[in-house]
Amino acid sequence: MTRFDRPPAEPGPLQKGIAVVAALEDLVQLDPQRAGTADAPFEFDSNIYGHKTVKTALKKAQHDKCAYCENHFAGNSSGDIEHFRPKAYSQQSAGARKSYPGYYWLAYTWTNLLYSCEICNRRVKRNLFPLTNPASRARHRTDDIGAEQPMLIDPAGPHDPRDHIGFRHAKPFAKTSRGQATIEAFALDRTELDDPRLRHLQLVGALKIIASLDPTDARLNANVVQEIHKARAALLKLIRPEAVFSVMTADFLNSVP
Repeated sequence: MTRFDRPPAEPGPLQKGIAVVAALEDLVQLDPQRAGTADAPFEFDSNIYGHKTVKTALKKAQHDKCAYCENHFAGNSSGDIEHFRPKAYSQQSAGARKSYPGYYWLAYTWTNLLYSCEICNRRVKRNLFPLTNPASRARHRTDDIGAEQPMLIDPAGPHDPRDHIGFRHAKPFAKTSRGQATIEAFALDRTELDDPRLRHLQLVGALKIIASLDPTDARLNANVVQEIHKARAALLKLIRPEAVFSVMTADFLNSVP
């Protein structure tokens, strides 16, 4: 996971969500104990938060990578708009009691939206949003959301994921408790990521061997010297935020002599 900056200007279509949220809040006023629960679930408009304009803006900001696993979106995968704070309900851990309502008032809020692959969103994280103190969980707009202490790292938030998660070869490891919670919630160590990560490291390893050669060595011909400079330039690109698995690549290069 690498940090990215979300564009400050929110896409226009999200403004339509204001009226939808207002209608949901009216339901809460009418029946605060039941509205937004499993018996009377809220309905959300995916055409608003999932609008093409929203997806395009996030996809560009995230360099065409999943916000969580940092893999490039496949040609047959369009990706999902993911709510960092779940909109319908939330769970402290997988299989735990569902906490209703979810963060419904943030369903169309720009700063709560990310672009993720379907696996990270639908199969892994789903509605997980653990807090250090679950009793502080906000359930309505008027609650103090600032009192929450999320255990998950927001890749577009103020904290750099690299301070919490590192890589040993192709596997992530936790540097902090928040890093551990994030690895578990998004299954960042899942086996499906092993193959693309290992194939990527094979490329990186080969480039490093070439880049480690001394271009001033008189025994090398001009073509080899040119390849050395190309390899060094390629490695610099592979650790930039826009590159796939950039954090893993940087850790690998720093760890290999």
